[in-house]
Amino acid sequence: MNQNTFARYSFSSVCWHLLRAAPRTMYRNAVQKFWDMGQFNPGFELDSEAVLKCERTQTKRNKLATLMSWLRQFNEPPPEPIKCDYMMNFGGGGHTGVTRAEPISLATLDRDCFIIPVHSVDRFLPAGIPLPALSADGKTASPLSVLEVSDPKLCILVHLMSPLEAIDPVMESPLAHPLLKQRSIASELVTEVQQANTAVGGMLLANMEKNSEFPFISYYLINTLQTDPSNFYASLRVSSLSKFEPKALKYTAAHTLDLYSEVASICRPPLVLPSNEAGSFKKSQTAATGYIITVFKVFEGDDGERFEKNWLYWTGARMLYRYLPRAAGLRRIALHKSTSQKGDKMYLLVCECADLLKDISLAAFLIPAMRARLCGYTGLYRPIQAF
Repeated sequence: MNQNTFARYSFSSVCWHLLRAAPRTMYRNAVQKFWDMGQFNPGFELDSEAVLKCERTQTKRNKLATLMSWLRQFNEPPPEPIKCDYMMNFGGGGHTGVTRAEPISLATLDRDCFIIPVHSVDRFLPAGIPLPALSADGKTASPLSVLEVSDPKLCILVHLMSPLEAIDPVMESPLAHPLLKQRSIASELVTEVQQANTAVGGMLLANMEKNSEFPFISYYLINTLQTDPSNFYASLRVSSLSKFEPKALKYTAAHTLDLYSEVASICRPPLVLPSNEAGSFKKSQTAATGYIITVFKVFEGDDGERFEKNWLYWTGARMLYRYLPRAAGLRRIALHKSTSQKGDKMYLLVCECADLLKDISLAAFLIPAMRARLCGYTGLYRPIQAF
């Protein structure tokens, strides 16, 4: 065995692996030899290929062969240099990787990243990640690479609709289809907003499961420089209550309308859409686009800083990002928080996937896992109307 020192292993870790990998007499002799040497180097100059072949013929040496294979993989250099990420993304520090040439912009960014508004950084930058601070020479000492982007000046209005229920179930016709009636009225509301040109974009989402708490969700993007969000909210609320009037419709349903701000998001390139697609859901969506949406409601005063700094965990965003198959085509995971100053707080986690509907089984195993946490309501949605 080569006598050169291998700094990545400590004597204690070597002993631990040998305890599991070899018979007692073998590891005693090895430990004594390493102790005399005072150094360790898995140079693999012993016949490791013979050890691997022995794995198939002598089962007693299976663990030793596995150990040698693992050590070889650990000792090999990485296939490509580690690159640092940008825009408040995890991983990649200035001392551990190779940075790319500046300037970096949203158009040239090719890594997943966090996008957090400046006014939300103190509460929604994940716990354990230090705030980037400039040193005397103007460079940041944080392991994060930060890119400042302009504020899009957008506000979001979400209309959650519960299933229609007959006011008088005894008199309800067996041929009635309340779900189709609800879809038709919800579609009319989206069309009216589109014709009024008061929203930058909007879409109507339909739940893909048979029984759901919110079979339809209307989602609107509002440019605050062009439209007053409060006026938009009041107008849509009046229109919704008028069209879903229980006396005329013979059905009743719960309607939850709230204004939201996007407080944090995890985005995957491309981050800059063409000018003719910006803000337009219809042009940015495909026939396979699907959404995983989770709705949360917390009591007034429970939206503390510690609670919001751990949003990756209690919202399930971390689970979605780590375990959603790449074939689903993840585009973004966005967290919305209601802007109301009083009363209970609403949170919405919107996970957009470009190819989710090509194979529903990609998300089928994640939906029950999200619900098993007993936190919020999670549903699988597809867009049926957009502008």
